[in-house]
Amino acid sequence: MTDCTGTLTDRWLERYIQGTLPEHEAQQFEEHYFECPDCLAQVVALQAVTRRLGTQPRMPVKAPIPWPIRVTALTAIAAMLLIGFIVFRVKRTSPPQQAVAVAPTAPVTKPAPQPSLAASAVSRLADLTMPAFQARTLRGQSGDLNFDSGMKAYTRQDCRSAVKALAQVPAHGEDSLAARFFMGVCQMRDEDLGAASRTLESVANGGDSPQQEAALYYLAQVALERNDAGAARRYLARTVSLHGDFESRARAELTKIR
Repeated sequence: MTDCTGTLTDRWLERYIQGTLPEHEAQQFEEHYFECPDCLAQVVALQAVTRRLGTQPRMPVKAPIPWPIRVTALTAIAAMLLIGFIVFRVKRTSPPQQAVAVAPTAPVTKPAPQPSLAASAVSRLADLTMPAFQARTLRGQSGDLNFDSGMKAYTRQDCRSAVKALAQVPAHGEDSLAARFFMGVCQMRDEDLGAASRTLESVANGGDSPQQEAALYYLAQVALERNDAGAARRYLARTVSLHGDFESRARAELTKIR
């Protein structure tokens, strides 16, 4: 039982449901009915009736129904709708929540030979294998003794001796680009990545040559080893654009880098 006389409900219920009750009065009414089962039942019931009526015209309430009768009639409805009211109450009084983005449970991926790798893991793709001697790139005996000496060391995978000899090849000689390419590969193999990048870049930007495509490909490998996925993509794309011997390898690596 409750000692409530229903005065606040008679005065404020309809305007409260309509949302026209001033804020301070609405708060006072809420504090009351949340502690008074009888008034709470009326609030819940009138909310339910309002929802059910929808667009149907509602008769104006000029004279409230006598208090004991109204409580008895509405209590049964209120009992069924109490849970719905609690949800309404929480939503009305809780601060707005920020939307939470939900990631898809199964992202759609394009078919690829290997799963794509995040930028932080692209170093696993780096191919630091030294390319083999190719007769079309190195014509055998050269007029430059430093070039010949450097390439003999290169075939033995003696990179320190190869770099020392190839660095002596004249910058404007006919073997200059080939010497710089294989010197850059040796620097890459020795993990002198900064020097390798500068050396190979000079070959890639040196114009059309038998070494240009290979220089771009190995520049991409240096970038991969450095976990620089963006630079690796750019070099691999340039490699593909030349449509040479390294095209298929470059395309395969591009599919693995996001």
